[in-house]
Amino acid sequence: MAVIALSATALMGVAVSAASAAPANIDPDEARSLTIHKLSMPETPGAAGDGSEVPSGSLPAGSLPINGVAFTVREVTEIGGVAVDLETDAGWALIQPYLDGTTPFVPSGATLGAGVVRTTANGGIAVFDTLPVGLFYVTETSAGSNSIAAPAQPFLVTLPMPTTEPGVFRYDVHAYPKNVLGDEPYMVKTVEDSTAYAVGDKVTWTISTRVPDSSGYAVATFGVYEMPNVEALARWDDTKVWSANDGTQFPDRATVTPKGGTPVVLYPEDLASASNPAPVTELSDSGLAKVNAAGPGSIIEFVYETRVQAIPANGEIDNQAEVAMDGINKFVGAEALWGTARVNKHAQGDEDARLAGAEFQVFATEAAANAAAAQVASGDPVTGGLEFGAGSTAGADRKTFTTADQGADHGFVVINGLKAS
Repeated sequence: MAVIALSATALMGVAVSAASAAPANIDPDEARSLTIHKLSMPETPGAAGDGSEVPSGSLPAGSLPINGVAFTVREVTEIGGVAVDLETDAGWALIQPYLDGTTPFVPSGATLGAGVVRTTANGGIAVFDTLPVGLFYVTETSAGSNSIAAPAQPFLVTLPMPTTEPGVFRYDVHAYPKNVLGDEPYMVKTVEDSTAYAVGDKVTWTISTRVPDSSGYAVATFGVYEMPNVEALARWDDTKVWSANDGTQFPDRATVTPKGGTPVVLYPEDLASASNPAPVTELSDSGLAKVNAAGPGSIIEFVYETRVQAIPANGEIDNQAEVAMDGINKFVGAEALWGTARVNKHAQGDEDARLAGAEFQVFATEAAANAAAAQVASGDPVTGGLEFGAGSTAGADRKTFTTADQGADHGFVVINGLKAS
């Protein structure tokens, strides 16, 4: 997690002395980015971080991503009339008191550049990837339609960010500002596709709903209407469907987690089917009893496992749902990005001399691809290639793509059904 200090302005990352920052090591041509992950405040905060990305499974329990929150990033070009130049030792010495927290940063005493605004989406994420080398002041400028008790504290961050290793910088920086949610139910949908690479792989969608954290609050009604792209996504469990008005449309897993507690399973008997007029999964009397036993601030999760079976023309697999709790209805959504790759095969040194009949496979990692290249060089069978499901242009083995041998535009292959990476 990013360090959020309880001062006039928070600082983000590790405190590094100007002497060890080694600005001569900064490569101004290296691509830089600041990625904001907007989360709700957990019951137990996570460990302080260093600007690196935290795997989703390692986030503090109870942290839910918040979409629709706007952040504004402004470069701090001068402090007290002195230019901030992070490619010099003097520049780092100037900002040192603010990085180590001994001097609060006061925006009115600095010169700030034009604001760059991004709004969190698809898992509470906003990416700023056009910023120069510099010191930046980050503020939350709109909560959108979310019920948020108070905005996150402004913070300072440098791009790139020094690491604890002298002279080594982090160019892709991740920050995790958090909000205390308000008194309304909060709903969000997220996607987990980190192990999906090709058509036929599993993509998991989770609908999370936080019960208002108000003393004595009890849930009276709760329902979920899942609205996926049915052409692109099938249920991973073939015995389940999207649209029936019976238990076959239930989520693959359902839980309720008390604030600061451990998940309690919601079994099929804790769920109920309804038509409203579309199929809705509700909580039965026993399900409501479990949720209310978990108490205010608890989180209900419905998990749907899907198989990617086709890729839309725009590459966006959009998955929406309508969630209702006690008269509060909200549409929530997430998307997985997929696409195609065209590979042209030609004679070395002559791009016009295209070659048909060349075979290609796709690998999940560089190490796996290098191992396969060694197998090709030694004449051994190639192993480790990704297997593509129905709907791809792979051959009979579902792994191999062969360059075309017909038409004027030959010697190429289109590999379809790849997750964007």
